[in-house]
Amino acid sequence: MDLTTLVSAADMLMTPPGRGSWEAWLSESARRVRAACGAPGAQPRGPADELEALLRLPGDIPGWLRAALESADPEPATASLPDVTEGSDALLRIVTLRCALAAGIASLHPARAAAPLFGEAIDESAPSLPTTQELRVSFGLRGREPQVALLAAEGLSNADIAARLRLSAHTVRHYLERVLERLGLHTRKALALRLMRKAVGGKQ
Repeated sequence: MDLTTLVSAADMLMTPPGRGSWEAWLSESARRVRAACGAPGAQPRGPADELEALLRLPGDIPGWLRAALESADPEPATASLPDVTEGSDALLRIVTLRCALAAGIASLHPARAAAPLFGEAIDESAPSLPTTQELRVSFGLRGREPQVALLAAEGLSNADIAARLRLSAHTVRHYLERVLERLGLHTRKALALRLMRKAVGGKQ
C-alpha cells in the first residue's frame, strides 16, 4: 500500500470547501482516490458517481454518496463499513478513505443541508461567506488560511477549527494571525464583517 497517495487522498476527502466548487473538490478527490487505489484513468461519468464507484463496498445502497452530500449527514458514508481487522489491503484502503470522506461530510457548514448539491440552485440572495478560492484571489490568502478564515468568521473557536481541519490549535492560531495581518484586522468580529461585505459587495 502506497501510504503517500493514501494520505493525499484522505486529506482531500476530509477538507471539502465550505461553499466552494463542489465539482472541483469531487473531481480532485476522485483523481487522488484513483491513484491511491491503483485504478485506471477517469471514467466517463460524473465525479460523484466515479468516487462512489471507487469506494464501493458490499451492501452499499446506490446513490449513498449523493445522499450523504445533499443531507450533510456522514452516516451513509460509514453505515455499511465492514470489520477490517482481518481484511485485505484493498479493503482497508477503501474503509480508510470512506472514513476520511465521512469526516469531510461531517465538517460541512449546516447551511449546505438546505441547498442540495444535485438539484435546485442555492438562493443567491441569502447572505453567505465567500468561497476559499475567492479569498485566495481577493485577499491573497494561501494554503489553509482561507479555510481557517471562513471557520473563524462562522464563530468557531481555535480548538473547534483545529478539530475540523485536523490541525493543532497552535497552527490554527498562527494561520489566523496571518489572516488578520494580511487583511489589516485585529478581531474575529472584524474578520466576519469584512468577509460578509466581500460576499455582499462582490469583488473589491
